[in-house]
Amino acid sequence: MERSRSLHHHIISYFFSSSSSIRFWCIFVLVLLLSTITTNALVKIPENVSVPAIIVFGDSIVDAGNNDDMITEARCDYPPYGIDFDGGVPTGRFSNGKVPTDILAEELGIKPNLPAYRDPNLKPEELLTGVTFASGGAGYVPLTTKIAGGIPLSQQLKLFEEYIVRLNGMVGKERTKFIIRNSLFVVICGSNDIANDFFALPPVQLIYDVASFTALMADNARSFATTLHGYGARRILIFGAPPIGCVPSQRTVAGGPTRDCVVRFNDACKIFNTKLSANIDGLSRTLQDATLLYIDIYTPLLDLILNPQQYGFKVSNKGCCGTGLIEVTALCNNYTATTTTNALVKLPPNKTIPAVIVFGDSIVDAGNNDDIIKTLARCNYPPYGIDFDGGVPTGRFSNGKVPTDIIAEEYGIKPSIPAYRDPNLKPEDLLTGVTFASGGCGYVPFTAQVSGGIPLSQQLKLFQEYIEKLKEMVGEERTKFIIENSLFMVVSGSNDITNTYFGLPYVQSKYDVASFTTLMADNARSFVQKLHEFGARRIQVFSAPPLGCVPSQRTIAGGSTRTCVDRFNDATKLYNAKLYANLDSLSRTLDDKTLIYIDIYDSLFDIILNPQQYGFKVVDKGCCGTGYIEVAILCNNYTAEAARTNAISSVEGQCHFP
Repeated sequence: MERSRSLHHHIISYFFSSSSSIRFWCIFVLVLLLSTITTNALVKIPENVSVPAIIVFGDSIVDAGNNDDMITEARCDYPPYGIDFDGGVPTGRFSNGKVPTDILAEELGIKPNLPAYRDPNLKPEELLTGVTFASGGAGYVPLTTKIAGGIPLSQQLKLFEEYIVRLNGMVGKERTKFIIRNSLFVVICGSNDIANDFFALPPVQLIYDVASFTALMADNARSFATTLHGYGARRILIFGAPPIGCVPSQRTVAGGPTRDCVVRFNDACKIFNTKLSANIDGLSRTLQDATLLYIDIYTPLLDLILNPQQYGFKVSNKGCCGTGLIEVTALCNNYTATTTTNALVKLPPNKTIPAVIVFGDSIVDAGNNDDIIKTLARCNYPPYGIDFDGGVPTGRFSNGKVPTDIIAEEYGIKPSIPAYRDPNLKPEDLLTGVTFASGGCGYVPFTAQVSGGIPLSQQLKLFQEYIEKLKEMVGEERTKFIIENSLFMVVSGSNDITNTYFGLPYVQSKYDVASFTTLMADNARSFVQKLHEFGARRIQVFSAPPLGCVPSQRTIAGGSTRTCVDRFNDATKLYNAKLYANLDSLSRTLDDKTLIYIDIYDSLFDIILNPQQYGFKVVDKGCCGTGYIEVAILCNNYTAEAARTNAISSVEGQCHFP
């Protein structure tokens, strides 16, 4: 159960230990927000024609090289920065690879990377699809940038004015107006104000206390967003500050001999975030013609730092350069870079991730149930697939792609992961991975028996058949390589709890919650052991989500107010705890593999409890029909009239996850 990450105010350079781990986290977030919730964000990103560009302001987290020609310590245009970027060349990004907005631009199909506006090699056509004006060392308080020697937000806005003029010259005022109005604006700032200004400069603390300084920051952030709106921006994301007190360098400097998180730093961040959220919320209500969102990154990052193993990580108090204790910007260089690639689970270049191989239930089923007449757990009819390639239903329990499709695409393996039982499957698809997952299955054999799906035991038999097919195609040696180096994903357990245990009184008469969840967790462990016996060495096992908050369960068992059903969620948490313990134990037994438990319960539950912090409005309805009960066959062409409307603001892609 391994992977290392750490954090600095340059979140990318010092929170993540490799571009692969950066990419994994960003993929996870993107999948969570753009896929498993099936395009139902409050800010619904439409087809790319209406998201022409991403335009970025802020600090080093999203700086792509704007500081490269400046005399400042806040620049990273030298090795080992950029070792995992295209060509292995430092670009000025505060990262060994891409920064988050690069990945966002790539994921949305806009372009592979978001260049710095001040890059001397910037091509004019790049302006049409977006740039970053961000500068390492910048802050909401002007003094912050003045100390760092970077480009203050006020100057970033002047560069943006220049950008608009250049756009006008290229495409005319009307098209420029369209680009600005429909582009996604991202603002990430505030960390340097707290870490490098307030707490680092005693004179500042003589003038301000924490309350007044964070109020100044939040007010300046509101003014900045208002100015962006004045320039025509209508889709604006404002990110909160991360838990600065847990940054490795801050732990070293102010965390005492045990290098604990610095509470006063984190408290200041929380106060700022609260004020920022309130300011942005107030401004959002004033500017009715715009979508203005506050994005909370403090909570998920702190949870990752405090509970690293739940996210598949081991180290959360060190950076990825040198000792990991203090190396920041210039202190990370060719002489201190001995640990820049120290992710314990480093996903190497794609040649060593030949395939993604998937087992589980409908969350990752791509159509294996399509020809199974006896099951209602199939979705090979409209409106499913309306946003998939060609708008055709494939059997995916989604209007578009499922999470494993997006992960395969992000790693450059292929655009989507096909179902193994797809009659149109091409032999060459076997080389890059398939999904054996089946809607309605679970860790308890009886679960799939009731639903009519393909049980995990049968999925394993299909996998054996798959291995034999591979051997015939590429020989035993290459087959062994593919299996050992592929990414295996197991997503199951939800149906056991909702459909079997709580759905069948007979089962409750035989098991209590404790014994049933033990049975589930033990079966999960056995399944993973069998994967290992077949040669799998990179295995990710996902927890169950907060099932009591699923729309259909709220309707059936949540009372007149349709609240989350506590007994379902309690059972899920109990199961997750046992699953984690079993996998942790198994991981220590099987030393020659990477076995990771992925907690999705806490992340999804936090979205459900705090939807507006993640850009959502509706958390208790699905996106088909009424949103109350439409599951599988109940979502059809007759009930789908409301699907498009509900999808814009609903967190749940369907009424039922699995």
